[in-house]
Amino acid sequence: MADPIRIGAPDGSIIEFPAGTSDDTIKTVMAKNYPAPAAPKEESGGVLKTIDNGVRALANGMTFGLADRFAAGAGALTGVGGNQGDYAGNLKSEQEKTDQFNSEHPVISAGLNIAGGAAVPVGAVGAAAKGASLGTKALFGLGAGAGIGGVQGALSSRDFTDIPQTAEDALKGAAVGAATGAVIPGASKVIGSGITAVADALRGGVNGVSRGAAKELIAAAKADGIPAVQAQMARLGPDATLADAGPAFLGKAQGASLNSDEGRSILQGVLTARNEGTNARIMGDVNQALGPAEDPQTVTNAIRAQRTAVDNASYPAALGNAPPVQTAPILVQLEDMIPRAVGNERRALTNLRDMMMTTEQRPRLDAFGHQQIDARGQPIFDEVPVSQNDAEVLHKVKQELDNVIQYDQPGLGVPAGALTRQQGALKMMRGQLNDTLEQQVPGYAAANRQSAALAQRADAVEAGTQYLGSGKTTPSPERFAAEFEPLSQGEKIAFAKGSRGNIERVLGTKANDLQALRGELQGEGGWNTSKIATVHGQQAADDLMASVDRNLKFRDTYNKVVENSQTAQRQAAASAMKPTPASETPLINPNMSATGLVATGAKKAAIGVANALLRRDPTQSYGEVARVLSASGAQRDAYIKAIADALTRRQSHAAAAPAFGDRAALIAAILGNAYVQGSPMRRQQEQPAQ
Repeated sequence: MADPIRIGAPDGSIIEFPAGTSDDTIKTVMAKNYPAPAAPKEESGGVLKTIDNGVRALANGMTFGLADRFAAGAGALTGVGGNQGDYAGNLKSEQEKTDQFNSEHPVISAGLNIAGGAAVPVGAVGAAAKGASLGTKALFGLGAGAGIGGVQGALSSRDFTDIPQTAEDALKGAAVGAATGAVIPGASKVIGSGITAVADALRGGVNGVSRGAAKELIAAAKADGIPAVQAQMARLGPDATLADAGPAFLGKAQGASLNSDEGRSILQGVLTARNEGTNARIMGDVNQALGPAEDPQTVTNAIRAQRTAVDNASYPAALGNAPPVQTAPILVQLEDMIPRAVGNERRALTNLRDMMMTTEQRPRLDAFGHQQIDARGQPIFDEVPVSQNDAEVLHKVKQELDNVIQYDQPGLGVPAGALTRQQGALKMMRGQLNDTLEQQVPGYAAANRQSAALAQRADAVEAGTQYLGSGKTTPSPERFAAEFEPLSQGEKIAFAKGSRGNIERVLGTKANDLQALRGELQGEGGWNTSKIATVHGQQAADDLMASVDRNLKFRDTYNKVVENSQTAQRQAAASAMKPTPASETPLINPNMSATGLVATGAKKAAIGVANALLRRDPTQSYGEVARVLSASGAQRDAYIKAIADALTRRQSHAAAAPAFGDRAALIAAILGNAYVQGSPMRRQQEQPAQ
């Protein structure tokens, strides 16, 4: 007979069961007679215990779930916090504590796991997905996530000795990690874009401008570039508007003018008024740069009148007390030149000789040298030609020579212009006569210098009206500067007055044709501008050309916004006011039916209501856009600053958004991973069979 089965009871007694009693029967009897006491509920309170559990959750996140194993191993070796030598028992205890903390504090546990996991595993996925295109990032993220997920899944397995389960956990972790890594780059971009949109909506507007108008203005500013816009406004001055700032802003002005009655009225009114003031504006700029203009002929007449007054005082003073002037050497040379001259030149030289001769009475002598007596007993005298020695007469002869040589006037018995090509001999005689007077008549040379200086000033005025041009004989800027520099200060002033008068003439005839005006003032290769700088100074020349260029830009904006848009505006107006578009069948027509009439009417009504509720008319803000684009001066600068500030804020939002998107995507991925790893289904799958 077999021995009975003896079982120790919880109270210390021994319970015997007949041999052969099944285990299930024994368990049932023992459970009924000795129910297991309720397991003492571990207190969840206490600061130290909460900190310990929190550290465990954070460490598990940072170590792929190995923190429980590290703690169990340490307890097995030292006996601290567990049973020395019992690694399996310690591991079970640590895992139960982790599960209990997760159950009691799911939010805190998940957050600490997120913090730990972001430091190593999924953060590495983000690092692997940087650079290249979005598709390449996704591939990199997929590979990195699969590797990290596989490691994390294997290490998170409950029992490393269970090879099939560990492999299954590794595969699941790799799948989750691959999906997570592939999604992170795209999710990051989407989240970053959403963050940027929200930030722009909250703090990306233009101060003082509605959101609809700000959208158009910021888009144009981003395309044209704020630095370029500011530089353009500085170059064009206070009369410029944002419509002149760049292609994008010009396009906004054209759109606002074409698609909005209010925008058209504002822009065309401002630009037309500015265009009509072009002539006055250029004249004002030129007056500021070069000073007021004087008529060149009036200036010349004034100089000549002054010269006459000076000559009338200085020459009589010198000639009134002049001694006799010896001109015999000049007459000898004249007598030698006359036989070799021909035509008008010979006639002029002969007349010059006669003008430089005079007669005097001399006694007529007989063969014995005695003066002859006439029948009445009076001495006889003969008229004998002698050289003219009267300084005043000789001065008048020189003036006659000047009329023929310098001014092509009639004189010396020849008509005006007759000696244009035959003045060599006359010029030589004039020079010798002038030298003789200066040498023999005190004060004559000083009177000559005063008269010549004024004559040269008059000539300089005329030269100032002729130095600009593009002909074959036009001097280069270098040659002109070399010829201009030796002039006296008085001649330079007179030249500048002639130049200013000529520029005024050009402005008066070319101001409406700005391209022609620029051609006149600039010349081929900028020659005229360089010569203007020589006469009036570089700053004045630059200001003059800047005014022309500035107003050319204003005219271009006017033409493109106002003039060139007229055809499109007429077409748009005709289309808008046409009763029935040609492509649409009238609601009431001969072929209609009652059902069709009701259905079509309902359809039109529904579309109208939907459009009214859902469609936003973009043209509503175009009037405001037009006001901003047509502003000038300080108001324009304030708008530019506001737009620049808004663009800067948006750029900072765009720069920060990728980082926010990365973090948000990583956190979302970690949450998803944590959910998969710690879901009730997985925990149920991992529970050992009872």
